Amino acid sequence: MSLEEISREAVLAAIAEHEDVGGEHFRRRQGVLRASRYVVMHEGREYDAKALAVFAHRSVVGAALDVSDFGPAEEKLVARLGRIGFEFRNVETHQLAVGGEGFGEIPGNPEGTTFVNRRDAFDRGVHRQLQAGISGTGETGAKSIVVSGGYSDDKDFGDEIIYTGHGGRGKSGKQVKDQSFSASGNAALVTSSATGEPVRVIRGADEKSSYAPDSGLRYDGLYRVAEVWRQLGADGFMVCQFRMMKLTVRTAAAAEPQAQATLMPIPAGNETPERVAAKVQRLVRSTQVVNYVKQVHDDVCQTCGVRLKIGDRAYSEGAHIRGLGRPHNGPDVYSNVLCLCPNCHVLFDYGAMVIGSDMKVMVHGDVVGELRLHTDHRVAMEHLDYHREHYS
Repeated sequence: MSLEEISREAVLAAIAEHEDVGGEHFRRRQGVLRASRYVVMHEGREYDAKALAVFAHRSVVGAALDVSDFGPAEEKLVARLGRIGFEFRNVETHQLAVGGEGFGEIPGNPEGTTFVNRRDAFDRGVHRQLQAGISGTGETGAKSIVVSGGYSDDKDFGDEIIYTGHGGRGKSGKQVKDQSFSASGNAALVTSSATGEPVRVIRGADEKSSYAPDSGLRYDGLYRVAEVWRQLGADGFMVCQFRMMKLTVRTAAAAEPQAQATLMPIPAGNETPERVAAKVQRLVRSTQVVNYVKQVHDDVCQTCGVRLKIGDRAYSEGAHIRGLGRPHNGPDVYSNVLCLCPNCHVLFDYGAMVIGSDMKVMVHGDVVGELRLHTDHRVAMEHLDYHREHYS
């Protein structure tokens, strides 16, 4: 049974035939007597994965797939469909996923799946790089990363990972030059931080980590890129850092973007989202500190001067300059907080906006204004310096 011959065009032709004759009749025509455990999601409709594959294979090769004992091959089938850009759902578990080189879970490879080596993880579509630790591009975002303790600035806390980007290492394994966010893998993680797409995390054997497998590699679930910054690394060079937070609830991810002329499939969504109980740890922030800063500035954004109004009330947000918690460990005090509008808050948090030592506000490197100050609100220069150094 060969699945690699199945093309996207042939599957689309199968979907068109399915629409013409109806699902049950189409499946019988392909000799598929038992419905597949997976359905392909396309433009808001569902199609039997096995029947589509049989039709597509016949149209390309001229011979039908043998479906008398599909068995485990069904997992390989949907992985192939994922690699050519299709989204699908497991009708037994109701889990939505994108396989192959797409985002999210890979069918047949649930959390905890182990791999002998990089080639094994590559062949099963979980991490489509044989050497690089980051799979993805700046255009699409990151699809998976491998955490194996290769960089001295990596920190693994289990459900939270401080992940070091790639680039700048010498033959000895030590950092010999600065890293840049423009490097392909780092750019991919920056994009993921903005899009919110989940990233597969694969841990490799690392005797220094209690969370790593003893040997080989292990898929450890979906994480989101919660924060991005640059800092001086242990070897004396600037490194790109990414805070990865585990998604406690499996998230249905959007399909991998196709060419711009092709519309993305309409996601199925969930008409009755479930609630789950989860035990989390969070920092206790002082609302009094934020409210004080917002009151002093009368909810006027300190960087753009906008004062939003919702009905009779003004709205602004308190932005911590130096992030709370690890690894920044900023203080929850008024000198570490700015009053910003939502747009400027997002630009500031992602490092697209920084404030110079002369209090000039810069967006993407261009000066757009000056920080608005108030005698009752002292902004600590050391926190502004820290933020600027980590994003410049």
